[in-house]
Order: sequence, then C-alpha cells, then structure tokens
Amino acid sequence: MTPAARAQAAIELLDEIIASAVNDGPPADTLVQRYFKPRRYAGSKDRRAVRELVFRAIRAVGDRPDSGRAALLALEDARQWFDGSVHGPALIGDGEQPAPSRLLPQWIEAELSSLVGPEEWRALLERAPLDLRANITRTDRDSMVAHFEGAVATRLSPWGFASRPTARFPVTQRSTRVWSKSRTRVAS
Repeated sequence: MTPAARAQAAIELLDEIIASAVNDGPPADTLVQRYFKPRRYAGSKDRRAVRELVFRAIRAVGDRPDSGRAALLALEDARQWFDGSVHGPALIGDGEQPAPSRLLPQWIEAELSSLVGPEEWRALLERAPLDLRANITRTDRDSMVAHFEGAVATRLSPWGFASRPTARFPVTQRSTRVWSKSRTRVAS
C-alpha cells in the first residue's frame, strides 16, 4: 500500500469507529481487526501503519469528530497524503477544516481523579513502556538490559527492566538463547 492508500484506509476505519461510537457498537480495536480480515492484500507493515494512524487520530481529537477525514486532517504530518491519488484521499477542499484538537474528551475530564492533574493528562495518551523481570536464577538484569536495545533498569525492582514503548524485539539465535536461559518455567 502507498502512504496515501494507508491514509484512505485509516479514514474508512475512523468512519466505522465514529459510527460505532454513535450506535454504541464494538470498540475501535475490534473494528480494526475486522477491517483487515477480508483485506488480505494488506501486509503486516501496512496494517501496523494504518492502525497507528487511526489511534494517533483518535488521541489527537479527543472528542468524537464529524468524520474520519476531519480526524485525520487533525494530524499535521498526514496532510501530505491528501493528494487525490487513485487509492488515496481526495485533495483538501478550500473550506475543509480539521477536527478540533483536544487532549481528552470533555466528558472524561470530570471523571478523572483530582490526583491526576492536567499536566499529567498527556502521559495518559502515550504508549506505555514494556516492563519485564529478569529470571535471576538463570541470568542477571544487567545482561538482559545490555541485550535489548534501549532497555533501562527499573528504579524500584532490582530484577526489572523497561523497554521503549516503540521497541521491537527481533528474534535471533542470540535473543532466543538469552530468552530460553532466562524464562520462567511453569509447573503444571
């Protein structure tokens, strides 16, 4: 898929998600999964890129937008794909406005705890790091941190380490060996 085709797929998905929100339908992640089931031509990288675009647009607008197109227009870097190509979205019209950007939907602000202030709301929308624990009977935390790029030792646990939210763990012979030496065995 071209980047413009990914943007068009994201718009279609966002439209389905908006309709689902109006009609109290299934959640967004279920709709994303259903969307790709009959579209076997979309590879794993395409699916990931479209899914990321969809959820970035949802996070960017906060409240429910009028259309998926308006939601995607709210992302500054996505506007380049509105080029009118064959499989991409049509050109941006003269009076076409992006969906208004909000950090959180208005209805949820009143529901948040007073312990979570507005300065911390942005962190609620970011992807969380993956926290793992080293099996110290088979390896130590420092060797696990050294093995995984971008991993850091956790502050509170002497065995824990955290990865970046966008970290990908390639499966290699070395990583398989490290994981097999450090994994916890579960007795049945």
